[in-house]
Amino acid sequence: MLEKLKLGLLGGGLAIFLLAVACTAAATATPAPTPTATPAPTATAMPEGAGMQLPPPTMTMLAEGVYHYFGFFASSLVVIGDDGVLITDPGNPVKAQSMIEEIGKLTDLPVTTVALSHEHYDHVGGTGLFPEAKIICHRNCQPVFELDVLGDAPARVDEDFTDFKEIAVGDTVVELHHLGPGDGDGMAVIYLPREKILLTTDIYEPDELTHKNWVDDKNFTGVRDILNTVSQWDAEDVLTAHSPLNSPEALAANTAYYNDLYDAVKAAVDETTAQSGPFAVYGLFDTLPATLQLPQYQDWGNYDSSFPRHVERMLLSIYHGD
Repeated sequence: MLEKLKLGLLGGGLAIFLLAVACTAAATATPAPTPTATPAPTATAMPEGAGMQLPPPTMTMLAEGVYHYFGFFASSLVVIGDDGVLITDPGNPVKAQSMIEEIGKLTDLPVTTVALSHEHYDHVGGTGLFPEAKIICHRNCQPVFELDVLGDAPARVDEDFTDFKEIAVGDTVVELHHLGPGDGDGMAVIYLPREKILLTTDIYEPDELTHKNWVDDKNFTGVRDILNTVSQWDAEDVLTAHSPLNSPEALAANTAYYNDLYDAVKAAVDETTAQSGPFAVYGLFDTLPATLQLPQYQDWGNYDSSFPRHVERMLLSIYHGD
């Protein structure tokens, strides 16, 4: 259901903006008084003719001063320090304004840091609503921002990093880890080691395959490496970009999925090259997506429509590095 709701929103910040404007009046959120699992949002009716429902935002306390904001189909962390607030991924101006309002219910402190998870426009819009905040993104973000034609990308990046960035927010340490290409080339995994909170962005969904429309910029071997790395970290709260769920189990299941997909595609590549030489792999692009199956995942959402594209992307990542 979530994937169906997301289609049409994730393709660009402008589409999200136009859709969300119609729904801003319905958005409400109440912070939990103590750490708790993220509640499933109750759908709010869209205006007649919109054809879908938009869940209202939620703000869930994960630890003292740390919250999971989920609204407009996207997650953000909110970390309240002594002198200011750090947020991740404001997304677009409507979501950013909603975050400002909900943060205002928790603290009078200003947003002083905006840490961006990666370069894609549906995550990095809305930074203009935080003119006094420091904008941080991986070094690979800026070249993509310079290609923006819709006005979604930040007007500036105040600080970039390569492999690792540590940000102190009061007593909380927010770590940004670049573990290689994933969904794009400037991805940062966000980890709070003391609070044992992990946020990954756009590399998996709970109980469903990433829809075929959104896999073209994913490096599948890179996603596999990231998942294998972070699944070994000590995390009790495990969040994903486009789901309200807090689920370590989903991380484990998707790590297994990407390993199983890699093993199956790599076996086909090895067999083909052993029998017919390396150029024979090109023929697999015509045959393997239609023939390979992983039946243990056939009950996941989007399996029937999107699994062949996953096979194709893993094949391309293995053979072409992309």
